[in-house]
Amino acid sequence: MGLHCSPTCEVVFENSPGILIGDEGKGLVKYSMAMMNQARLNIAAQAMGIGTAAYFEAKKYASERIQFGKPIEQIPAVKKMLDRMEREVAGMRCILYEASRAVDLYRWKEERGKMNGISEKDIRKDESFKKWEKLAGLFTPLSKYYITELANTVAYDAVQIHGGAGYTEDYDVARIFRDVRITNIYEGTTQLQTVACIGGIVSGMSESGIFRAYLNEEMNQFTVSSELKDLFSKFETVVKEFTEIDTSGLRDELAFEVVESAARFHVSLLLERSIGRSKVERREHRKNLTNNYILDSSAIIESNLTKIRGKKKTLVHA
Repeated sequence: MGLHCSPTCEVVFENSPGILIGDEGKGLVKYSMAMMNQARLNIAAQAMGIGTAAYFEAKKYASERIQFGKPIEQIPAVKKMLDRMEREVAGMRCILYEASRAVDLYRWKEERGKMNGISEKDIRKDESFKKWEKLAGLFTPLSKYYITELANTVAYDAVQIHGGAGYTEDYDVARIFRDVRITNIYEGTTQLQTVACIGGIVSGMSESGIFRAYLNEEMNQFTVSSELKDLFSKFETVVKEFTEIDTSGLRDELAFEVVESAARFHVSLLLERSIGRSKVERREHRKNLTNNYILDSSAIIESNLTKIRGKKKTLVHA
């Protein structure tokens, strides 16, 4: 359907001899999963690039397309879409960089230890290594799910802003719209990323959990707004309500709501942290962008909390 720049086909091997590569017993957990996690981060980066391109194509078209005597970017309904696309792209970039940072920190520790002759067993005992390895294991599927889903949404809106022209092959958004669709499918669908995330979020948000410790540590580095504190409280409530469910089927059904809430809070935190690191001339714009993102996230997390409580109530009545 898309990615026409890459010739893709199915390859079938019949009665072919197999040759062992690497150490026996490490194929799935050690090699395949490591490759998969690396690929997921790559796909997240790919999707972010496509989403960014979609935003800039939409912004360019909206500044040039004149309707009712003015560019359509000045029409409130269109401007609202462009503003949302901008903050979603900014959020995608934040969570990708943070996931990459987590991978870098534990991989650097591992490689530096090997260079110094430290055994792999001793490296894995290091508290810093264990911390960032666990966080990388959570942030990789979380960023892959979040970025690819939002890139699809941004591309969808880009076509919409182009109107009928966006449905033709005359503009790049048609290709962008086709190409982005694979990103939340290959190297593990969004549904599989949810499965990969949920355990790390629930256990990580326990009183001594690694995710909670990370969030608290990050929030202690700058002056946190009351809106972000309120959002954190809502996210905590989502996790608490979810952990009280003792039916595995219902937990599986509602796992996405928890993962989405975690992603929205995490990105909100990263965006607010980035305000002080922005250039002075862009700081006010970054602050407004972040405030609106937190407002969107608050509504989404409230909605997820309503769904979880509603499903729990339905289960009790049943």
